[in-house]
Amino acid sequence: MREAENYKEELLRHRHYFHMHPELGLEEQETSAYIKSYLEKLGYEITPVFPTGIIAELPELKKREKTVVVRAEMDGLPMEEKTGLPYASVNPGRMHACGHDGILAVALTLCGILSEEKEEFPVNVRFLFEPAEEIGEGAKRMIKAGALNGPADAFLMFHFAVDMPFGMAVHEGQASAMIAGIGIEVKGKASHWSEAHKGIDSIYAGARVIQEIHDLNESYQGQAPCLVGIGTAHGGEYGNIIADSIMLTGNIRACREEDFQALYSILEKRLKNIEKETGAKITLKLLKEPVLSFANDPEFTELAAKTGQEIFGERFILEGEDELFLAGDNAYRYFRKTRGIFLVFLAAVPGKEYPLHHPQMELDENIFPYSLETVYQMIKRMGKVC
Repeated sequence: MREAENYKEELLRHRHYFHMHPELGLEEQETSAYIKSYLEKLGYEITPVFPTGIIAELPELKKREKTVVVRAEMDGLPMEEKTGLPYASVNPGRMHACGHDGILAVALTLCGILSEEKEEFPVNVRFLFEPAEEIGEGAKRMIKAGALNGPADAFLMFHFAVDMPFGMAVHEGQASAMIAGIGIEVKGKASHWSEAHKGIDSIYAGARVIQEIHDLNESYQGQAPCLVGIGTAHGGEYGNIIADSIMLTGNIRACREEDFQALYSILEKRLKNIEKETGAKITLKLLKEPVLSFANDPEFTELAAKTGQEIFGERFILEGEDELFLAGDNAYRYFRKTRGIFLVFLAAVPGKEYPLHHPQMELDENIFPYSLETVYQMIKRMGKVC
């Protein structure tokens, strides 16, 4: 390929479009239409995945012996952007705050490069433009539609992180956490506050639940990072009425399944104690099946380390399993069917180190040409060993 820096204008054009037009999971109609139109002009064969996903391959490359599958997520988040960027979201209450706009930009630019090199590029590449990653629905839909049918010798995914400035990181071994959403329903008994003795205060009981979860996180000594988190609390109807019920939603995250199971079991027991203390009825449940952890393939990890050191030099980091973090991804479904690698490109803007999923989160756009070069080289090298 030509020098990756030559593609920066194209990378930013794609990225700014996607950043301005974020859409939620399974609603990515404009995003999908943009991708489809671009790929068709390049000569890609497209398989639509209901309602918005896309599987794309070049006919000329399908003749190659090996196939590397590359995933790019499409969905944004339900939040109001506050970056003030000239290409900020024009969709109210929607934002690309997890870097999916950058992932799409790199993937589409790579699609263009492969169309230029289709006669000599040595590996078939199957692109998966996956919807609904943020809500854990995309991967199973893509697989059901045939994402891994036929040869699928290797899988590659990449993310952008903003906890460190310009660089690249890869985990040895396990590369994600086990995660499940939880719902905690607290049922009390409504009454007018003038007759408080006739009611059971669900809000007080819910506050006890939140405090107990905080104490559990402080006291539990896991084998690896883990926690229980509550993100929403909804209940009550009027200020002079004891709330009949309150609903808490959150998640359990653990790098080790043993810790996940232990946290859930301990929480169940502690909620029963709160029931006895308050008189409220408390029900804990998983909102959907857990997102499981996955691990990087050892041989691909060696390739990633070699490639990362060549392109990023001292800015490349090889992280051990003692440096696990509590992020998860429904991509575990791909890793369970083929060998895979997860690359992380570090893109914090100096002085603006807001975390992912923050309304002021920004990416250092200087990372894009380097991430493009890395993914391009990794695909070629993976094709030789898979």
